Amino acid sequence: NSYSDEALAARRLDCTDRPIPSARTNDEPPTPMTRFSRLGYVFLLGTFLWSILLPAALAQQMRTLTVRDSAVYVDGKKLSADQVPGDLELDGITARYQFVGIQRPIIELNGRLFAVDNGLKPVSEDEVNAQESSVILQELEARPSAIASSDAQRGPRGQSASPTLSRTRAPQERYLSEVEKANRELYKRLMRERTMESQAKDLARVIHMLPEDSDERRAKVDSLRSLLNNIFALKQENRRQEIERLQREIQKLQRNLQKRSQMRDRMIDHRLNQLVAPSSGR
Repeated sequence: NSYSDEALAARRLDCTDRPIPSARTNDEPPTPMTRFSRLGYVFLLGTFLWSILLPAALAQQMRTLTVRDSAVYVDGKKLSADQVPGDLELDGITARYQFVGIQRPIIELNGRLFAVDNGLKPVSEDEVNAQESSVILQELEARPSAIASSDAQRGPRGQSASPTLSRTRAPQERYLSEVEKANRELYKRLMRERTMESQAKDLARVIHMLPEDSDERRAKVDSLRSLLNNIFALKQENRRQEIERLQREIQKLQRNLQKRSQMRDRMIDHRLNQLVAPSSGR
């Protein structure tokens, strides 16, 4: 059987502190009850220490980063102006991040990557890949419309963001911007979907930190399963609404195509006159 480090240490102490027994003849058998009692004591002691130390360690490793009211808070403490890059635009952004057991977390904020290390320090995607780090996405509320508009206003300064990240985000942000203008309710549902996906990833990270056979891990797994069920239902409804929106767009295009067919001769004559007109350079 394997024991925890605490159990092995307790076992060594138990063995060294006990008085050396008198010499025993080969014919004298060991005392089985004494040996089993000692092993049971060591096992219980190791279990007790593990139950005390594990929750404390997890509590110490749990950290948060919150963005609200144009300010950044790490573990509830507001960062000073010199701890936040001066070119980081925070107006209109509300976000929350949570991480467990990560020494130097990397977060994505306003389309850029930052390391949480005594403040926010800009990092490149190459640095993230070299350290095999994973970027922690927003956990709770975010406002990508504000992010997209601020990205557009930054102009050349936006080049400091990761090119790969920008190329990946751009089509999705444009789509969300179009949906926000056309259907505010669907936009809110899509943002809710994004937030819940981030929550599922954060919960999975917590689960990986817990012992395999612990009750807390089983409870977290049940919570994750319930969350995934809710995400699936939300995605199904969102995809249905997106399909309906696209169908309406297709119907509109079909009507326009039909009108063009009805105006075929007039459109051709108009274009012909444009091309053969004496002063036409078109």
